[in-house]
Amino acid sequence: MSLGLPLFSVVIPTYNRAGHIGRCLESVLVQDFDELEVVVVDNASTDETVLVAASYSDRLSVRVLVNDANYERSFSRNRGAAEAFGRFVVFLDSDDVLQPGALKRASNFIAEDPTRRFFFQLLRVVDEDGETVYQPRVGSGSMARVLAEGNPLSCSGVYVERELFLRHRFEESSELIASEDWHCWIRVAAEESPEVCPGPGALLVEHAGRTMAVDSWRDAERRFHILTEDLLGRSDVARYLEPHRSLFLATQQHYVAVKAARQGDRVASAIRFVRSIRRSPRLVFTRRTLHLVRLWLGWFRRVP
Repeated sequence: MSLGLPLFSVVIPTYNRAGHIGRCLESVLVQDFDELEVVVVDNASTDETVLVAASYSDRLSVRVLVNDANYERSFSRNRGAAEAFGRFVVFLDSDDVLQPGALKRASNFIAEDPTRRFFFQLLRVVDEDGETVYQPRVGSGSMARVLAEGNPLSCSGVYVERELFLRHRFEESSELIASEDWHCWIRVAAEESPEVCPGPGALLVEHAGRTMAVDSWRDAERRFHILTEDLLGRSDVARYLEPHRSLFLATQQHYVAVKAARQGDRVASAIRFVRSIRRSPRLVFTRRTLHLVRLWLGWFRRVP
């Protein structure tokens, strides 16, 4: 630890998560690593989130910052990073948890190559009973291709050097909500390609109140249009994504096709799926397409 400063600042944005944030902080408390601080940024909660977070101050090096109004969650993440002291910022949503040993594995990963500035641990998506729902994968090929095909990073369990992050930050526009992380990581990656740190990272806990759970397919399509125009309008990012431009555009249509299927819009789902495959035929052979086929088969079974 340099000059008494922590290696990691765990930044936890939160809003009305009194029933979740205790579990999140417990997962940080039991890490076998002490070169850290925790920065909780409360987005003007109306429940007891602040009281629950503050109750950990005698067991963790935790600061609780309270916004003067309810802003987009990107504001809270950016504020937490700006006021952090660690060399690396580690983002963790308040309804997610770090798996045991995650910070120690990350510290060892840095020790192996001190020039590392941006990396992530693979997360696992679970339901509220802890059962695995989804495990993102990172296939072969460049990280540019990986990011063009989706966002395996999410937010929880991403480690980025604080100075590097502050040059890019999350966009604080409500128009990008639920995709602000993908938008940010692509911009950071255009400067510093991320690496995968071995071992498990965060558990992302699905529940009805998550942003992605209440997102409509029309919202997603509108959001992707804004995201694409912004990213491809930046010369450095456009160069970074250019070899995988078709895949990047197809992935968005593919995602919307699945979301429309989940929400019962058969025509919209079929149209977006065809558009995605025309742009990138390889998407036929993905787990998302398999999931989409299962949704379609479910429709047919319901037809009398």
